[in-house]
Amino acid sequence: MFKRAIAILLFSIFVATTAQAADDTNNLRGYGKAVWGMTPNEVIKVEKQRAEKLKQTEKYENLVGIVTIKEIQIGITKFSAIFLFDESGQKLEQVNLNSFENDSSTNAFTFTSVEKLLTEKYGAPTYKKGNASASWKMKHTSINLQLIDLPNANISKVIISYQSSARSKNAVHDL
Repeated sequence: MFKRAIAILLFSIFVATTAQAADDTNNLRGYGKAVWGMTPNEVIKVEKQRAEKLKQTEKYENLVGIVTIKEIQIGITKFSAIFLFDESGQKLEQVNLNSFENDSSTNAFTFTSVEKLLTEKYGAPTYKKGNASASWKMKHTSINLQLIDLPNANISKVIISYQSSARSKNAVHDL
């Protein structure tokens, strides 16, 4: 009887831990240590020794790039990150990671590798289009993975975009 009670207890702990891990994945609220709604200074503070303010802000539609991480290793590929804030520059709303590489075959491999890593971490994509686009929609965050390949313009990039679900919903609403 005692062994059975211990087995049931251990099983219950395992189930609760697994459910918590799945819930944590669904509750992703930003990128890295940065959380949606943080100010640029808060992002720099939590991303110690990695993040820094850009010398000159960059405009992205109705967002402002203010903070960067110059180099992030994902698998075997190097990316740069730009943290995008609302127009007032006070609330983090999106983070874009851009591959350094500009080679079509390398980036095709990078796309597949990153998609595999994201799928292992967050489950199957909620949207997928061939080997060029995949998305994961969660409660607080949407992740978009894209392979931009324009051989005639000599442009090839892998872009991973993390954005608050509120921003994602507004973008769809505005279509």
